[in-house]
Amino acid sequence: MKTIVRTLLCFAFLITSQAFAQETFAPLLSETCVAFVHVDFSNVELDKVKDTLQKTGEALLKELGFDDKSFRATANELIVELEKLEILAGPTFNAITKELGIREIALIADMQLAETGAPFLFAVPWKNKTEKHFETLLKILATAFGEEPPSPEDTNIIKIDGFLILAPPPTQEAVVDWAKTLKPAPENSPILEALKSVAGNEIKIAIAIPEQVRILVRNAPLPPEVPVQVRNLLLFAAQKIEWASSGMSLAGILGTEPPKNADILLTAKTPKRSDAVMLKGMLENAIELGVVAAQFAMQQQMKDGEFQVPPLAFQFAKGLLRTLLPDVEEDKLIFRLKGENAASNQIAVATVGMGVAMLLPAVQASREAARRMQCATNLKQIMLAIHNYHAVYETLPPLYTVDANGKPLHSWRVLLLPFMEQNALYEQIRLDEPWDSEHNKQFHSTIISVYACPSNPGRSCTYSAIAGEGFVPAKSANSKGDYTFARITDGTSNTLAVVEVKEPFCWMDPTADITLDDLVQGINQGRAGSFHFHTDGCNVGLFDGSVRFISNTTDKSLLRTLGSCDSGKPVNW
Repeated sequence: MKTIVRTLLCFAFLITSQAFAQETFAPLLSETCVAFVHVDFSNVELDKVKDTLQKTGEALLKELGFDDKSFRATANELIVELEKLEILAGPTFNAITKELGIREIALIADMQLAETGAPFLFAVPWKNKTEKHFETLLKILATAFGEEPPSPEDTNIIKIDGFLILAPPPTQEAVVDWAKTLKPAPENSPILEALKSVAGNEIKIAIAIPEQVRILVRNAPLPPEVPVQVRNLLLFAAQKIEWASSGMSLAGILGTEPPKNADILLTAKTPKRSDAVMLKGMLENAIELGVVAAQFAMQQQMKDGEFQVPPLAFQFAKGLLRTLLPDVEEDKLIFRLKGENAASNQIAVATVGMGVAMLLPAVQASREAARRMQCATNLKQIMLAIHNYHAVYETLPPLYTVDANGKPLHSWRVLLLPFMEQNALYEQIRLDEPWDSEHNKQFHSTIISVYACPSNPGRSCTYSAIAGEGFVPAKSANSKGDYTFARITDGTSNTLAVVEVKEPFCWMDPTADITLDDLVQGINQGRAGSFHFHTDGCNVGLFDGSVRFISNTTDKSLLRTLGSCDSGKPVNW
C-alpha cells in the first residue's frame, strides 16, 4: 500500500510538468476549487525527451565556457545518466501510457475537500476501464519498485465516477461524499477563467482565491517581525488577486515546435487596472526593502574575519529580482523573464542559482565555525566563573539551592552571575523565593549571552551540568561544603563539568540539568548533545577549565566515563 502511494506521487511528480484539457476533469472542479494542476503528456516520447535534455545540457556547458576536455567528459557522463534514466523509467512509463492508455493526471485542491482532512488529491481518468486494468496498473507500479503488488482492496486508491483518486484511508469515505455533493464550477468561476488564460498549453497550473481564503488571510496573525510594507503587500494581494495561472508548451520544451509564450512565468488577475498598478508598485517597494534588510541583517550577523558579502552581490540580487517585476496589461499582472531571448535568460538564472547554491554552503560553514568558536568561549567563561566561585567559597557551586522543605529554589547558573559581571542582576533576584515566584518570573526572559550558544536561533540557555556528579544540591547558596575539586577523583582534565544540550531552557530553572543517563544516550541523541546547533557534535567544558569539542560518534561507554567524577576508569581522548 505504501509502495502504491509513493509510486503514484513519484509518477505525478515526473509528469506534472505538462497540462491541459480541463474538460476531462471538469466533474471534479467546483466553485470551491483553489488549485488545479493538469498534465497532458500525450505527446511525450522518452527518446525525444532524452535528446532534448542532452542538447540542453550541452548548450549549457558551452554557455558556461567549458574547455574541450571538460566538455567531452561532462557531456559523456550526461549521456550515461540519461540512458540510465531511460532504462529505469522507460518500461514503467510506456506500460502506463501505451498499455493502459493513461495520458493525463491532475492535482486538485478544494476548500471543502480540505475540511475532510484531504488538502489535495491526485486524479487519473479511468473511464471504460475494468478490474483487469486496475490489477495491471498495480502490477506495473509494484514492479517499478521491485515489490509484490497488493490486492486491489489494500491500496489508497478509490474509484469515483470514471476517475482513480489517491486518498489516504482515513479520508476515503469523506472524499466519496465530497464527490457526490460536488457542484461543478460555472463558466465564469475564477478557476476556469484561470485555465482559459493558458489555453493551448499542455502544462497548466491554475490558482483561485475564493472568499473563504480572503477571510482566512485577513484574520491570520502575522509575526510581528514581518515588515509593515511586506504585511500590507500580502494582505492587499490576497484581497485583490482573483486568480493566477501559469502554462507551458510541451512541444516548445521538446523543441518540436517554437515555444509559446516561453517568457511568461505567471499571470495574475485583479478586479481593475488600478489594483494591478498598485500591486506592482508594492512589489517594487518590497524588493527594495527586502534587499536592504537582508544586507543589514548579514552585516549585523557577520563578525570580523568572517566571509563578507560584497555590496555588488546585493545590487545584483536587486537587479535580478527587478527583472521579475510584472508588466501591467489591462487588469492583469504578467510576470515575464525579461530580455531578448527568454531561453538564454533561463540559462542565466539557472547559472546564477547554481553559483549561489555552491557558495552558500561555504558561507554557512564560515558562519558556523565562528559560532562554534564563540560557543567554546562561552564555556570557557563559565568554567572560569566556576573556578572563581570555588576560590571564594571553597566549594563547587551547588546544582541548585533548596528551601527548608528540600524544594529546589535556584540553579547554579544564578549563583555564578556575580562572577560573570552580572552582579546587578544577581542582586535583584530574591534567593529566598523560588525561581518561578511572581517576583523572580520577571527575569526569565532576560538573555544571558554567556549561557546561550550563538548557533541556537532562540538564544535560550543551552548549557547544562550533569546532575548528581560534579554538581550536587545544597541547602543554601554560597555555603562551604565537601564538594570541592577533590571530589573529582577521575581527574579534572578527564571529567565533564558543563555540556551543551539540544533542548533550550530557562537559565534560572533549577531542575533543567541533564543526568548521566541522559548524556550516555549519545551526542545529538536524547536530551544531551547539540542537536541542530552544531551538526557534528557539541562543545563541553571540563573541570580543569578547558573546553573540547566532542564528536557525534563518541562511544557511549566513554561518555559515561567522562560524565562521572569517580568512575575509576582511564580516559583515552
